[in-house]
Amino acid sequence: MHLRRLIGLSGVLSYLTVPAGLTAQVAGGVELYGTLVNAEPVARTMGGLSLGVGTPYVGIRGSGGLGISSLGAQTGGTTQGPSNLVWATNADLLLGPVNARLGEGFMPYAFAGVGMESSAQPAAFTDAIRTWSYGGGMQLALGRLLSVNGEARSRHLAAMATPADSQFVRGIEYRIGIGLHFGGGRQRSTVYSRRTSDTRRTSDTPPRAPRPSPSTRTTWPVSTTSASGAARRVVPTAEQYIGTPYRYGGTSPRTGFDCSGFVQYVYGMQGVNLPRTSRQMAGSGIAVSTSALAVGDLMLFSQGGRISHVAIYAGNGRFIHSSSSGNGVRYDDLGTRRGKWFADHMVAARRVTGDGRILVNAFAGGAVIAFDQFDPPDSAPPPSR
Repeated sequence: MHLRRLIGLSGVLSYLTVPAGLTAQVAGGVELYGTLVNAEPVARTMGGLSLGVGTPYVGIRGSGGLGISSLGAQTGGTTQGPSNLVWATNADLLLGPVNARLGEGFMPYAFAGVGMESSAQPAAFTDAIRTWSYGGGMQLALGRLLSVNGEARSRHLAAMATPADSQFVRGIEYRIGIGLHFGGGRQRSTVYSRRTSDTRRTSDTPPRAPRPSPSTRTTWPVSTTSASGAARRVVPTAEQYIGTPYRYGGTSPRTGFDCSGFVQYVYGMQGVNLPRTSRQMAGSGIAVSTSALAVGDLMLFSQGGRISHVAIYAGNGRFIHSSSSGNGVRYDDLGTRRGKWFADHMVAARRVTGDGRILVNAFAGGAVIAFDQFDPPDSAPPPSR
């Protein structure tokens, strides 16, 4: 009965700590650990296994262990006495970056939970004492998969209900373990839009799409109708690279993109040759009003007195870009707190359209602005968690 209640409580904690909007960021780990409680005259040592799962900074953990409890007397400075097989289980709520996959370094965390354990000298192996506990620990992450963890737990009696409770061992429980972590991948930024039905991107590894060869390039667009269709196709192409990290001067999904490198790449997948930087792109194409944006238009932003950032408009106030403040390729929305920064800094918009001129002529003006330097990182506020 006690075990069923504990499992049920673990399920409730799991539901509360893993909201549906964060399931893509769920990570977890398995830990092999050892514990020691030295509460004179009882010394309890155990070894066990734990399984934890959760979103960044909030998670749940279940653990169970077996060991021995020694109750002895002092004889010539040596503790001697009978040993008993004992056990303990815990279900804990974790608060801290233990699921954040932050790389190497020390990460503190706190926890609280409920559990059951055997008495110091159990009359039967199934004797159970109900407890609650809290504590804190430190995780040393050794890369993305491995960690060493140490923690201290203060355990308390939940209720005096059975004769076994009178043998509750009071004291600080010290625990050390080695963890193996899984899931979560590279943490992505928040996306402010519904994903399209394109399900080809199912991995955290950016797709290794090759650059189109010169023989496959087209003189798109040849008419207003075809231009509109191709502009809409740019957005689904760009969306395949959501999560690709930001890299200053980057032009490849394998190593990362800066803002203009990303725009140049995804338009190149449609057979469109764009200039290299946002400032050069601002002198290309056909100017349109920032209040009359269409899907596929280039949005130009200024900071420090010059154009330094470019994005692709996706409709309904949304745009897709590679942002240093957003940790890579992502959607943003002009109607959000973060999006307001971009709305305040947007200074121009350009359109590739079929108005009787082929693409090469439409972008020929870009050559008059010489390359000077790559686009700098943007200064937008970070995404809300």
